[in-house]
Amino acid sequence: MRQRKSWDIAFCGVSVALSVAFMLLGAVVPIAMFIAPAAAGILMAVLRQECGLRMAVTAYGAVSLLGLLFVPDKEISLIFTVLLGYYPLVKARFDAIRPGVLRAAAKLALCNGAVLAMYGFLFLLFPAEEMTGAAVWGALVLSGITLAIGNVAFLLYDKALVNLMRAYKLLWQPRLHRMLGRR
Repeated sequence: MRQRKSWDIAFCGVSVALSVAFMLLGAVVPIAMFIAPAAAGILMAVLRQECGLRMAVTAYGAVSLLGLLFVPDKEISLIFTVLLGYYPLVKARFDAIRPGVLRAAAKLALCNGAVLAMYGFLFLLFPAEEMTGAAVWGALVLSGITLAIGNVAFLLYDKALVNLMRAYKLLWQPRLHRMLGRR
């Protein structure tokens, strides 16, 4: 029991460090702005598989706090904190919703609610300067297009989580356990 607990804590610590490193990389490489928090979220799913929900939630909290403190691009940290970090931990609850259309609607409601709340909060903190009517409409149209693309990307992320966790369970988990001496 004691060996299992120390293995869990060590695995959690390494995963937290790797997640923060991913987000730091996302701040350096512009194209990785949304990929980095998604990769860190996948690590949270692996943590849930290996160490349980309690340790994964603890790691999520640590990555969120460390990301907000140390990642220079706060948008990356906020995307992880408000959506992509905890979604793999609550995904099983959403997957239990039947029928499939209602399940997809619930997932998209979570995605849109989290993203809109995050950007709404940012716009309250940092209000935009006065804009003319045409500029407001242009910004709304672009925001709508961006949100639609984000919804598609989120559904692809959801599907990727399923496939990556299946691949982890079948291919990578046995190798990891053999390499690290865990049974």
